[in-house]
Amino acid sequence: MKWRLRRYRRRFRRTFDSKWYRHTMQGESALWEQLGRLQFDFLIGHGLQPQHYLLDVGCGPLRAGVHFIRYLEPAHYYGVERDADVLGAARDVELPLQGLTDRRPVLTVMEDFSFDRLGHTFDYALAQSVFTHLPLNKIIRCLLSMERVLVSGGKFFATIYLNERGKQYLDPIEQGPGTVTHMDKNPFHYEFTTFEWICDGTGLIPEYLGDWHSPRNQKMLVFTKTGE
Repeated sequence: MKWRLRRYRRRFRRTFDSKWYRHTMQGESALWEQLGRLQFDFLIGHGLQPQHYLLDVGCGPLRAGVHFIRYLEPAHYYGVERDADVLGAARDVELPLQGLTDRRPVLTVMEDFSFDRLGHTFDYALAQSVFTHLPLNKIIRCLLSMERVLVSGGKFFATIYLNERGKQYLDPIEQGPGTVTHMDKNPFHYEFTTFEWICDGTGLIPEYLGDWHSPRNQKMLVFTKTGE
């Protein structure tokens, strides 16, 4: 019943608001431009250049994607998103609205992190507000799949809600006004040592970067692919 109600609301919004997809970001539509620019400026500050290939995991309605697509060389932006309706609206509405159709971004519906089927390798990858909604085994799948498609020296940036209280702390953590995270339900928090454990024995080296001015108090990690 709930999924039917959600689909009805989405159809209703489409009828009266061509930008309905901007309101699917969990109350962050008011921060649309700020959050998009924040991601863009962050990667530029960490070396992203127009000739690089970027994989945007959970790209959603291209809130940050429009900035990357405009900056990168044509067909150098790859965005994957599990919600086909949102991704379709971003492609059919947002790209023409921004005058970016001729930049030829590669947009793919994907639920299982099977990045190798994109048929390309990447210099940079980003997962903003993705790990915050995933249980541990899905994060493991994402990281192991990402290792396969990063070039040597490539970097995968991902945000998390941080648990600084140790693995034996089982209670919810207030991350900020209106944001409470959990160890076993969405939204999730994690210790950084969990990511060190995941990456042990792989070609990924995790690093905690910490604060990056996220209005939701999400912290930034980077996973660097070691040389082959």
